[in-house]
Amino acid sequence: MLKILIKSKVVKLESIHKRGVGKEHPKGHLIQLIAGIIFFLIWILDSFIFMFSTGLGSYIDFIIRIILCLSLLIIGLFLIFRTGHILFNKENVPSKLIKKGIFAHTRHPLYLGVLIIYLGLILLSVSLLSIIGFIVAFILYNWIATFEENDLEKLFKEEYLEYKKRVPKWIPSFKN
Repeated sequence: MLKILIKSKVVKLESIHKRGVGKEHPKGHLIQLIAGIIFFLIWILDSFIFMFSTGLGSYIDFIIRIILCLSLLIIGLFLIFRTGHILFNKENVPSKLIKKGIFAHTRHPLYLGVLIIYLGLILLSVSLLSIIGFIVAFILYNWIATFEENDLEKLFKEEYLEYKKRVPKWIPSFKN
């Protein structure tokens, strides 16, 4: 829930992304914002200002780095948009576990998409210090994902446990 102060009046906004029975982490949006700030702060400071750990960039042609970055950016955005389309599709039954589409390959495609974009930026500047920011972001996203999975286990019980056995948490599997 977000609180906004407008002319001495507090207005409460409910998250419009609530899909149905599963709960988001109560501080999920704040945690994601903190993860992004940490990553981008380290990435920008190291890549463009101090350049402590960007020396390897001189060994990799800039065009190759741009191609790698854009490729990962496209993959990350694809995952984010496909996840949004599946989650917020009007045809979805909110009380059913979603196991189709991208969710048949990875359990957290939205978060994975964001992390892939971070990796693309690391490859663009070859900032080794940014890997620290990426690790912090991954830990925070994993914490959110684990909270959400625990809630889904309580809601869907055996169905979710079976889904967890078949579908990996982070690295997509294309066996299914």
